[in-house]
Amino acid sequence: MEGFLNSNAFYKDHSQHIIFAIIFAVVILLCIVGILLYQVFHRPMPAFFAVEPNHNEMRLSPYDEPNLLPNTILTWASKAATAAYTFDFVNYRDEIDMTRPYFTENGWGDYLASVQSLLGTVIQNQLFVNGVVAGTPVISNQGDYPGLGYVWRIQIPFLVTYQSANTTSQQNYMVTITIVKIPTTINPQGIGIDQFVMS
Repeated sequence: MEGFLNSNAFYKDHSQHIIFAIIFAVVILLCIVGILLYQVFHRPMPAFFAVEPNHNEMRLSPYDEPNLLPNTILTWASKAATAAYTFDFVNYRDEIDMTRPYFTENGWGDYLASVQSLLGTVIQNQLFVNGVVAGTPVISNQGDYPGLGYVWRIQIPFLVTYQSANTTSQQNYMVTITIVKIPTTINPQGIGIDQFVMS
């Protein structure tokens, strides 16, 4: 009985210490739970970035903002128009197919429609077709367009020379190209011709 009383006295003397230890453990547990909940709900978004095939980091731009400088756009459009109208009666299929990366699906259809009517004449008369920029290309309009994202409308004064074994003729055109942003997996420049009109 005396051992029981001693044990009782011990617990009575140290009960406050035990209560403080339990309260302290509960406070620490609540702090840990609070920190864990904060980390779960406030964790930073993982960092994603695009890389080029050579593993260099690639700068990304929003869909509704320009991704290239105006001079770069004009140079690219001039190069695309020149490539689109440089072919001959022998290799026209390969030469036309080489311009495919410049276009979106819609633009490719427009381009083929504009070239299709010319191909019969080129083949029949055995012509070489050579297009060159005949003036200063200009960006006539640009901005965010619903459903297309950022769009540039380029106008290029264009001279097309039709040459056969005995004749040469030239025709002036105004090429109007509508350029839209496209994924860099389709075109490394991140742009493509969505509409191609020669008038």
